[in-house]
Amino acid sequence: MLGKTKSPVILALLLILAAACSPAKPVSLTAANKGSQVGVKAGEQIEITLDGNPSTGYTWEAKDLDSTMFEQTGDPVFNSSNPSLVGSGGTLTLTFKALKAGTATLTLVYLRPWETGVDPIDTFAVTVTVK
Repeated sequence: MLGKTKSPVILALLLILAAACSPAKPVSLTAANKGSQVGVKAGEQIEITLDGNPSTGYTWEAKDLDSTMFEQTGDPVFNSSNPSLVGSGGTLTLTFKALKAGTATLTLVYLRPWETGVDPIDTFAVTVTVK
């Protein structure tokens, strides 16, 4: 059995180990980061949250994604700004994993995916340096 003086030390060590094993928080970006440069580590997640309204048919999607640098994880997640109002806008969050060291531009476009020959109504781009 451990003595009373050793228990707080062991508890502190367990808490430190648990924190070290926890997945890193993703790097969160918004429209305010448009055109900026961002640094991340290989393996880190990048979450980009932008205004959107899927009920209009528009959605954010990656354009010309450098698949050697980034991998989109999951589908875009929509959070309504007013869930009680059908068709209300909100935000779409897209998540990407940084795969390897290097620098590349991560570009998202806001469009109706089925429309061809139509320019996106908005574009979001950041330059990402992965270490």
